[in-house]
This record gives sequence, C-alpha cells and structure tokens, in this order.
Amino acid sequence: MNQERKGSILVLLGPPGGGKGTQAARLAKDLGWVHLSTGDVLREEVRRGTELGRQVRQIMETGELVSDDILGRIVLDRLAHLDKPGCILDGYPRNLDQAQFLEKAKGDRRLVVVSVEVPEETIVKRLTGRRFCPRCGTVYNVCFSPPQVQDFCDQCGVRLERREDDREDVVRERLRVYRESTLPVVQFYADRPYFRRVDGDGNPEEVYGRLKEAVETLVQ
Repeated sequence: MNQERKGSILVLLGPPGGGKGTQAARLAKDLGWVHLSTGDVLREEVRRGTELGRQVRQIMETGELVSDDILGRIVLDRLAHLDKPGCILDGYPRNLDQAQFLEKAKGDRRLVVVSVEVPEETIVKRLTGRRFCPRCGTVYNVCFSPPQVQDFCDQCGVRLERREDDREDVVRERLRVYRESTLPVVQFYADRPYFRRVDGDGNPEEVYGRLKEAVETLVQ
C-alpha cells in the first residue's frame, strides 16, 4: 500500500456477528491504523459504570441501537484525536442519517467502504454459541472453537459467560434492526467507486484474505 492511505477512513459494514470486529482489529494492526469499534467503546463505558454506560446498558441488552447523537459524539471525538494515518470504523454508520453525518465529519480524509456479507442463519449460530472468559477476555464458540473443558476457559480455568445480547431472541432482534436500518447504508454506498463487497462466510483466514485484497484495491 502507498502513501495515499494517509488520512483514510475505512467504513466496515456488515451484520452483527459477521466477523467485522476480529477482522478489523487484525487489519488495523497490519496497516498501523486505529480500530474504532463503537460497540467496544460503549461496552467499556458500561463496564466502567460511567454516566454514558448507564444510559446505554438497557438499550444494548434489548438489542436496540444507541442514539445517533451519542454515537456521533464518540466518532467526532475519536476522529479529532487520531494519531495514526488511518482509521477503521467498525459499527458506524448504521443508518442513513449517520452515513450523511460521516460525510461531513470526515473532513478531507479519504473514505473507503467494504461490506462483509454473511447469511443470517450462520450469524445466529455464531452469536448464540459465543462465550467469553470474564477474567482474560478470551472468546470461544461452542460450535466452532470450543474450550478444551466444556464451559471453562483454557487459559484461566474460569467458568465462561455469555453476553446478554447473545441470546437468540436478542440476536434475531439485532438482525431485524440491521435489515431495517443498516442495509440501506450498504445501498447508499453501493454504486460508488470506493465501495466493495466481501464474502464473510468461511474461516477467518479466508475472509481476511478477501478483506485485505479489497482494501488494498481501494486505497492503492
């Protein structure tokens, strides 16, 4: 990749459980960019018990989306303090109003967009099977990457937990909200020259290869 990537913003779109977070973190490390996951920021606020965290806890647990105003303030703040040549936005924008807000907020930075696409039933299986270690944060999946001892972390021996928003009813509600709110964002970008679709069904290495190739094509 060349110096044209400086000042770039990569918008990574896709359904919840589509693997965006894992792939974005790896890609950000490879590029030397910032990985900005609005979901991670909000969960950290909830964990710390901040005023913002208290505001969003109930919203997140029911599978609804946090307000555009809150997310917009987070994105503006992070973009204003970037100390890397680029930023990967993971989880934003999620609706047309946010996409239009980003058009103004990005300033003179170059915008590129990739949509990671995965069948819904695959996502349901991924998310409802997800477990995490409350001590070290290691994530497992009872279907795809289970721990050696059922229900216990390989690293810590601590009993694994499931996020409240990984219950099947919440997962399906999140997917419904995604269909209604975020699929129009994909269409908003779809006919633009800086947009690509990536098949997100497969093992992480295969998906990462497709994603990296798409990004390289966009920023070269």
